[in-house]
Amino acid sequence: MSTSITRLRRLATSARVRAALSLGVVTAVGVTGTFANWTDSAAITGATFTSGTLDLQVQNGNAYATTTLGMAGMVPGNTSAEVLSVQNKGTVPLKYTLTGGLTGTDAATYGAAGALKLTIVLNGTKSGTGNAATCTGGTTIAGPVPLTATTTTTIIGTRRPATPLASTTGSESLCFQVTFDLAAPTNLQGKTATATFTATGTSDIS
Repeated sequence: MSTSITRLRRLATSARVRAALSLGVVTAVGVTGTFANWTDSAAITGATFTSGTLDLQVQNGNAYATTTLGMAGMVPGNTSAEVLSVQNKGTVPLKYTLTGGLTGTDAATYGAAGALKLTIVLNGTKSGTGNAATCTGGTTIAGPVPLTATTTTTIIGTRRPATPLASTTGSESLCFQVTFDLAAPTNLQGKTATATFTATGTSDIS
């Protein structure tokens, strides 16, 4: 009798273990199941990029020819002067530098002597005429710089002005004065050279 009871108990225990194991398997399958995630998106548009224009001009033009600054029949001590406007006609602020020098058959002779000297005066006024014209008032920002037989001589090397020329309307008034040195040698008699200057604008306003 006791043996039968023991067997029944074992069978019942075994059934409960099998049931528990079966439940564990079902539970494990339920935990590792996959779920659907909701998603949504938002677009970012409308970012348009347009480059600015750099347009440095002198006297309202990209090229300016002057005869006023030249001198004919000059002798040591003579001077000439002309007021020019450096302008920003572009759409971005700018600063500029200036280079220049002499060209022509006798440029090397003048350059070697260093007899033609350029001075630039900010907001200067032209006084006098012909071979006696000078720049008066204002502030000297370059020179006297001897003009050499190359148009790449640095005249204004540090980008200016300190406050950049504003787009479209920014400008500076510069008075150019050229002096034929009092110590000019006699071998310059009858010699001719032409001056060329280049203002170069840059968007680097640092």
